[in-house]
Amino acid sequence: MTMQREVTIALMGVGGYGGAYVAELLDAPRDRGVRIVAAIDPAAERCPRLAELQARGGAVFADAERFYETATADLAVISAPIHLHAPLTRLALEKGSNVLCEKPLCATVQEALYLLDAERQSGRFAAIGYQWSFSDTVQALKKDILAGRLGKPRRIKTLCSWPRRASYYGRSRWAGALRTDSGAWVLDSPANNATAHYLHNMFYLLGGSRETAALPSDVQAELYRANAIQSFDTAAIRCHTDQGVEVLFYTTHAVPSMIGPVVCCEFDEAVVHFASEAGNRFVARFRNGEVKDYGIPDAGTGGKLWQVVEAVRSGALPACGIRAAMAQTICINGAHDSVPAIAVFPDDVVRRETDARGDCLTWVAGLQAALVQAYDRWALPSEIGDVAWARAGARVLLKDYHSFPRIDD
Repeated sequence: MTMQREVTIALMGVGGYGGAYVAELLDAPRDRGVRIVAAIDPAAERCPRLAELQARGGAVFADAERFYETATADLAVISAPIHLHAPLTRLALEKGSNVLCEKPLCATVQEALYLLDAERQSGRFAAIGYQWSFSDTVQALKKDILAGRLGKPRRIKTLCSWPRRASYYGRSRWAGALRTDSGAWVLDSPANNATAHYLHNMFYLLGGSRETAALPSDVQAELYRANAIQSFDTAAIRCHTDQGVEVLFYTTHAVPSMIGPVVCCEFDEAVVHFASEAGNRFVARFRNGEVKDYGIPDAGTGGKLWQVVEAVRSGALPACGIRAAMAQTICINGAHDSVPAIAVFPDDVVRRETDARGDCLTWVAGLQAALVQAYDRWALPSEIGDVAWARAGARVLLKDYHSFPRIDD
């Protein structure tokens, strides 16, 4: 049997979501041909499996700079706060490592452009961990879209309504923040964190190749908050891609119950639906009566990790890299430019419920119904009527968009 080339891995972040990569690597069969060389985390002691990592050869470092002073790795796996994605990815590329960074790509378009340049100069790649993009389901659907089997894309929409309690926002100083205490952009929000996968997926499906996403050419947003945070906890966003396809996204954490993701993609020859409440499957229904079930799209932590490991070995490009992921970043930046002052829900519709653990859920009466109605009508909340709190943002053109906040030439 031919031996696989060993791939050395440095884990940047071993707590929180990084723990999923720790478990995937430690529990993998030894013949997967990987070796953990470092656990890089200022609070590595919080990782419950740190002793196992060390026993497998993973040296512990407080920061990435110290690691690269004496060592390197074929692959850096980055599970860090949003504002650290760009500097850690850039450092890893400059030091000769390929990268798998968790979503989103980064906070701002200027960081994304800088990372593209760093990737080009390094001769390595940076993959971004939007796991649907690595799934066989999404790849099969995208292949059919690219082949024209579904006809020309017309419009696409997604609704994702996920409650989050006070503990979610209290887990770190950057949660719900626009900037860190030191002034770095974070732009944390449901659209740039918990549900960012589904905003990215719409642009990714519409991309002109396996490794690219369609870029938004304009954006109009409605951004709101009920929680005591800097950023928004609720958004409705309308974009058009550079090919004229309408993209609508609805997301919130300020609701009492969970809906979604729910996705609808309209093409000339078919309509594709996805609903978590209906089996988590992408299903296309063609105008000629044919039905095609593409299956369940979640590739999980292991799916994207092992695909990236193989890309390191083969030199192939990963399914989702910087170019594919930056559409979501541009959309988020444009949405904030569309609504520079985030609207606060009026007190008379805000509700607060505390559970037995003392964890408070802040939610907005009528919000869930308004977003569902807007989704059904392919509209923004300000366009459906009878929504007293709805406020439309400005339409922002994104041609030559290279800096956030937008700087008009």
